[in-house]
Amino acid sequence: MTNNLKQLETFTIWSDEIETRLDPFFYRPVFKKLVASINDTKHEAPSLAAIVEFSIAGDWGEDPDTFEPTPEYRLCYVLRNTNFDNKYNLNFSDVAQRYIKNSKVEKLALQKGDILIEKSGGSPVQPVGRIAFVEELPFDKPVVFSNFLQKTRIADSSFLPEYVFTFLQLIYHLGYTEFLQNQTTGIKNLRLDDFFKIRITKLSIAEQKKVANLAFAARRKAKKLEEEAKQVALSIDNYVFGELGISIPEGKTEQVFQIWSNEVEGRLDTLFYKPLLRKLLDQIEKQKHFALGEAIAEMSGGATPKVTDDYYLDEGGVPFLRVQNITEMGLILDDVKFIKPEVHQTMLKRSQLKKDDLVFTITGRIGSVAVVPENFEGNINQHSVRIHLQREVSKTKILPEYVAAFFNTKAGRDLSFRYTTGGTRPALDYQALRNLVVPLPSTETQERIVSGVGSFYKKVRALKTEADEVLLSAQKKVEQMILA
Repeated sequence: MTNNLKQLETFTIWSDEIETRLDPFFYRPVFKKLVASINDTKHEAPSLAAIVEFSIAGDWGEDPDTFEPTPEYRLCYVLRNTNFDNKYNLNFSDVAQRYIKNSKVEKLALQKGDILIEKSGGSPVQPVGRIAFVEELPFDKPVVFSNFLQKTRIADSSFLPEYVFTFLQLIYHLGYTEFLQNQTTGIKNLRLDDFFKIRITKLSIAEQKKVANLAFAARRKAKKLEEEAKQVALSIDNYVFGELGISIPEGKTEQVFQIWSNEVEGRLDTLFYKPLLRKLLDQIEKQKHFALGEAIAEMSGGATPKVTDDYYLDEGGVPFLRVQNITEMGLILDDVKFIKPEVHQTMLKRSQLKKDDLVFTITGRIGSVAVVPENFEGNINQHSVRIHLQREVSKTKILPEYVAAFFNTKAGRDLSFRYTTGGTRPALDYQALRNLVVPLPSTETQERIVSGVGSFYKKVRALKTEADEVLLSAQKKVEQMILA
C-alpha cells in the first residue's frame, strides 16, 4: 500500500493490537499517532456514543414529480451531501423537496443544535465524514435529511453541541475519518461504529464556550469574506458590458412568451428564444461584432484514454485538464490528472495545448473559458475544445484574454448555453461554437477590459485567500486549545 507521499510503506503490529478490522490501512502508524495525540489528554474523554441522546439515519423519500402523495405523506425539505460545503457551512441554495412519511417526519426533523454526519459520499480526493451543525433553518416546511447522512443529538449537559461539532470538525481536518472508511474508490462509507468510539475531550463548560465561539466567529467572518468575493465577481458583468456600451436587460426571466413564425430559426427549444437573451444579442449585433467561427484559426477536441489502460501517472506527467480545471480565473491545477508524455505526444497530439489557446468547456459546466499561459504543457479531455484564434478580424486585433473575459460573464455563458443541444445532457457542438457572437471593440477597449477583469479577479482571490486564512488560523488555535 502507499502513504500520502506515494512511497511503499511496511509496518507491523502486535496480535493484541488487532481490533475488529483486518484492513492494514486502519493500523498505519500515522493513524496510531493521530489517535494517540487526540486521546493523550489530562481531561476526561468519554466516547461520542456515551454523550449522544440518539443517532438516526435519514430518508430520501419520494420524488414529487412522479409520486402521487397520500395523507400519510408530507412534503419536506431534504438536506443532502451537496448542501455541505467544505467549510462546514450548510448551503441552502439548492435544497431538494421530497415526500416523507408522516411517521418519520417527527423523528427526522432537524432542530437547532443537531449535528449532521456525512456517512456515505466522499470523492477520490475527499474523505467521507464531513460534519455540519444545524443553526437556523429558514424554511416553511419541516427540514429532514437524506439516507447518506446521520443525525446526532447531544444529550449530556456537560457537553455543548457547538463544542462537540467543533471537536469533530477538527479531527476531520486532521484526517481522522480517512482511516474510518470501508472503501477507497467510488462512494465511500463511514464506519459509524468506529466513528462513535471517538473520544471527546471534556473541557469545562467555560472552555467549551471559548473554543466554540472562536470557531463559529471564524466561520462567520470567512463566510462574510466569501460573500464579498461573490459580489465582486457578480459585478464583472456590469463592468464588461458597460465598457462595451451594452445594457444588460433587467427583469425576471419570462416563463411565458411568444414569438412569430418568421422568427423561428430551425429550433423549437424555448431557451433559444428567451426574450432577455434575444434583446442582449440584438444589442451586440447592432455594433461591430464577429461570429467566433470567423476568428478561429484552429480548433480541436480532446479525448479521454481508458482508465484501465496504462496511460496515466499519479504525478510528474503532462497535466490532463478536466472541466473542473477550467475556470473564469484561469487554469486551476489543484485536482489535475496526469497522462504519460508518450500519450501526450501520440494518441492526444491533436489536443496539445499551445500558448494563447482558448480552452472552452462544451459539456458539464458549459461555457467556462481559460487562456493557456506561456510555457504551459497540457492536454484536454473530450468535455472541452482548444481554440486558437487568428490575430485579427475585420482589421481589428483580437486578444484571446478579451474573448475569454466576455464568455466568462454570466451573460456570456447564458449566450453560449443558448446554442446547446442534447436535452438531458446538453452540449455545445462545433457548429454552435462557430455561431457564437462576440462584440468587437477596439484593441484599446479590449485591453482595458482584460486589465479591469484581472483587477476584479485579483480582489476575488485576495478575499478568498483571506477567508481561508481566517479558518486555518482558527483551526490551529482550536487544535492547540483542545489537544495541547
